[in-house]
Amino acid sequence: MVLAVSRTQSFSAAAQVLKVNESTVLRKVAQAEQRLRARLFERKRGVVTLTRAGEELIERAVRVEDLIIDATDSIRGADSRVSGVVRVTSVALLVNRLLLPALPGLLAGYPGLQVELVAESRVLSLGRREADIALRLARPVDSMRAVARKVGALHYAVYAPRDGDAAALPWLTYEASAAHVAPAEWIARNAGDNTLSQIRVNDAEGLLACVQNGLGKTVLPHFIGDTAPGVRRVENFHCDLSRELWLVVHPDLRKLDRVRLLMDWVIAVCAGLSGAPPSGPPPGTPQ
Repeated sequence: MVLAVSRTQSFSAAAQVLKVNESTVLRKVAQAEQRLRARLFERKRGVVTLTRAGEELIERAVRVEDLIIDATDSIRGADSRVSGVVRVTSVALLVNRLLLPALPGLLAGYPGLQVELVAESRVLSLGRREADIALRLARPVDSMRAVARKVGALHYAVYAPRDGDAAALPWLTYEASAAHVAPAEWIARNAGDNTLSQIRVNDAEGLLACVQNGLGKTVLPHFIGDTAPGVRRVENFHCDLSRELWLVVHPDLRKLDRVRLLMDWVIAVCAGLSGAPPSGPPPGTPQ
């Protein structure tokens, strides 16, 4: 119960995952807090967060869970068959436009494998097992123990609607909460305030949709802009923007065959963006 609440950050969502009533989850958590004589969760603005005591408990609970999963898989021979669930997270752009299109080819060879793709701008915690593998757009700086590898890069260019004068179009950019992301910073440096569109969005999917609807120009990764319908690259704008792609995995899981398979698959998919083998330390090197 406590693990489910920590992963979903919600008592009601945990109840749905566990297929029980929310009152049951609340009662079990209260009983655990009573036995431990410590408060495990706090509610802030409708979000359930762990207390310091809760974080310590979850860290130990995850290790126990991993041991149970590993033992169960070994007994059942699940790893040799590459079966089970692997949870992979990244931003919506990479989940929807990079990983999902490549997934059918992987699943066809492993009928017992289940892949959960979580499109989330929030950095999910591998330590709390919110995800098993993460594909991130920057080198991880988390304090948690993790295994990370640079697996490629996204290279950007300026894109505009296929028809019309790109120079006359305003720049499309991100809304305030995403103003720190690299594409937004590049646009801020290269476009004056008087040329910015009245529209703001919170992710690259929104920027692409705006361009396709003729609302302006923006920067997009090559693998998106060069293939999206109704969009063309604007060559007379020099764009030197690129972002590193980093694969991050929980160290206690990386030796499981199903996790290793997904890691290799993500590495291969990312390498295909540039046609070159990924650089960086070998798999299994802690960062």
